[in-house]
Amino acid sequence: MLRHGDKRGNGRWRIDSGGDYRMLDFAGPLAVPWLSAQPRSFMRVTLAVPKLLAVERSALAGVPALARLDRYAGPFIAEPRGFDAALLVAAGQSRDAPTAPLAALGAGFDPGDALVLRADPVTLIAGRDDVLLAGRVDDLDAADATSMIATLNHHFAADGLAFHAPRPDAWFVTTSVAAPSITTELSEVSGPIHAHLPRGAHAKAWRQWLSEMQMLLHEHPVNVAREAAGRAPVTGLWLAGGGARTDLRAPVGTTMFAAPGPSGDVARGLADARPLPADFAGMPSVDHAIVVLPEVTDVPAMSALVAEWIDPAVRSLERRALSSLALVADGTGGAFTWQAPAPSWWQRLRARFAAPAFGVPGPGDSP
Repeated sequence: MLRHGDKRGNGRWRIDSGGDYRMLDFAGPLAVPWLSAQPRSFMRVTLAVPKLLAVERSALAGVPALARLDRYAGPFIAEPRGFDAALLVAAGQSRDAPTAPLAALGAGFDPGDALVLRADPVTLIAGRDDVLLAGRVDDLDAADATSMIATLNHHFAADGLAFHAPRPDAWFVTTSVAAPSITTELSEVSGPIHAHLPRGAHAKAWRQWLSEMQMLLHEHPVNVAREAAGRAPVTGLWLAGGGARTDLRAPVGTTMFAAPGPSGDVARGLADARPLPADFAGMPSVDHAIVVLPEVTDVPAMSALVAEWIDPAVRSLERRALSSLALVADGTGGAFTWQAPAPSWWQRLRARFAAPAFGVPGPGDSP
């Protein structure tokens, strides 16, 4: 056992304030910089990566930084309500807070005091026994979105509904009538949709309106042109996250950074999010940084994100330049959070040489 003042080789050791042994004046062949304890920082970082877990499992399993973070964090935290709910929890808010008002603000649309729901454009396919969700439509241009929104507004004005698209990939509906009491976030739905349609109080009228929206959009000229070009049509809207604008804000000391696009809208709605730095090295020193990164779509995008963000963040945690590092990710149903404190030298040693491959959790998985 090493004791205070013991000598090994050409140097001496002492215990630092964090409980780790630290080499002093050691110049021998056993010097291992990444094992040496570093001064402890109080900076916390949360990296939120949409769709990371949808990347090939074998590719994720082969990322050493993810395996080490998993080892330091211990059991993950499952959030069945999806990415935005996990992001709200990371920002110190309730997972039950309505996401639509925050996402609307983050997309550049202020709904005022009106009730607002997300109205994501989706492709629905008629199945044998149910209607199936094929996916969200993310490649609309401004003209096509404007045309579809105009059609919806003309039809539903008498019902007290107003549709808005501050960006082609961000659609909302405000209403002067009561919103459905229970909806399901789009990220939680795959395949058959019947069990996930609005339910509870006021659901009957909204289900009828959803059917009317499908009929209006089915033969819309924009969809006719999209199908002729081999692109997915917008054959329905997915309503979720309803509520009125609240005073929810990120806690004092929390700084948001968000990539453009829908995945960063809730973060922008919680705070005046700063633009995303080019990489982790460009991060300023703040008390708690929540960083919403671009959606990961394939293995090359995942590899670039690991090299620019995850690997340097884990290395910063290991040398105690961070007091904690959290990873929020989704892509297999629900979202998952890994929360790791700065590891001890023994944890770092074991993670370097004995950490199992990163395991990708799936729907229903628990720690």
